[in-house]
Amino acid sequence: MNILVTGGAGFIGSNFVKHILERKGNRDKIIILDALTYAGNLDNLSEYLNKDNIIVPDEQVSLEAFRWNLESELAEMPSFERDSARLSFKLFGRDYLAAKTEQMEEAASKSLEDSQLVFVAANISDQRIAKQLLKLADVVVNFAAETHVDRSILNPDQFIKTDVYGTYILLEAARESKKLIKFVHVSTDEVYGAAHEKSFSESDPINPRNPYSASKAAADRLVYAYNQTYGLPINIVRPSNNFGPYQYPEKLIPVMILKALREEQLPVYGNGKQIRDWLYVRDTAKAIELVLEKGSIGEVYNIAGGNEKENIWIVHSILNHLNKPSSLIKYVKDRPGHDVRYSLDDSKIRKELGYSETATLEERLQETVEWYVKNQNWWEKILKNDQEYKEFMEKWYGER
Repeated sequence: MNILVTGGAGFIGSNFVKHILERKGNRDKIIILDALTYAGNLDNLSEYLNKDNIIVPDEQVSLEAFRWNLESELAEMPSFERDSARLSFKLFGRDYLAAKTEQMEEAASKSLEDSQLVFVAANISDQRIAKQLLKLADVVVNFAAETHVDRSILNPDQFIKTDVYGTYILLEAARESKKLIKFVHVSTDEVYGAAHEKSFSESDPINPRNPYSASKAAADRLVYAYNQTYGLPINIVRPSNNFGPYQYPEKLIPVMILKALREEQLPVYGNGKQIRDWLYVRDTAKAIELVLEKGSIGEVYNIAGGNEKENIWIVHSILNHLNKPSSLIKYVKDRPGHDVRYSLDDSKIRKELGYSETATLEERLQETVEWYVKNQNWWEKILKNDQEYKEFMEKWYGER
């Protein structure tokens, strides 16, 4: 199959791509559509990328949203008036391909002849590109989203544009496709809101309580509506808190690991007793693969880690793994509308599709800590060069 993975350069998306490509005897091909905003990172997929399978639409090459440091070669780029769908050029010292927007289908198809993967650097909200790539796809897995609650509190606008409108554009393109087998939408446990006495099952009402979860809930229900109204073959998955390698360093676990490694103060919201269910990212990838292959059309599936822990437990575990003192912990002002507990009942995916996790939380957390220790170059590049990241961290935590 040709699998279109939106947001495939992000944390969960890139781990899903690796999971698919690493399967024994894999013959599927992957088309990634990613706008490379702050959490999208080509380094997450570096072993699969080369000068012949990264494509940038010609009119978007110079967009600041891609955050590339454009070199002087840009001024000497061709005018794109030639008939060829693909033209080579250099950006930031690497070779890429530029393609006319209206010829993206042709350019991506040609790359797939010689590669298992093609990467298209564009936004899911670009209707022209979405339509062309959907013509090539047998299935879609939609990871593309703004995902950080803290950022959504500061700037809800982009969350609505990407999570809601972007999903709408993809659904419209999917509705026009003549070969689409399934559209899998990646939602979140946060659409349910705070859990109290019990864990949420798929039949429970949703009750989002912050701009991020509200935008994801809107997209979640829009996907379901396209199934009910137009018969679009969809599944929706709602995973709990993911962790693992390649997670952008503004979420709890990578923030705490990197600050501990640098012996900086670890900011813990409130009393640190907020409870989350922790799910290893490769288990999420495995679960989504099961839904893709076996999930009943129109169904929603929760994906839980079965690891409900207080945030402060996670922080102390990280410090213990790194042999760092608990005196590094600094309790800071809690964020507005902070849900105390998230909890999922995922018996449906376990019983119907045979899902199970692969290791304990303690084992996976230790592996994750060790990954960040061994991959300093990956995260140092973000800490040193990503101005948007610096500004967010200073603004959000500086005020606490």
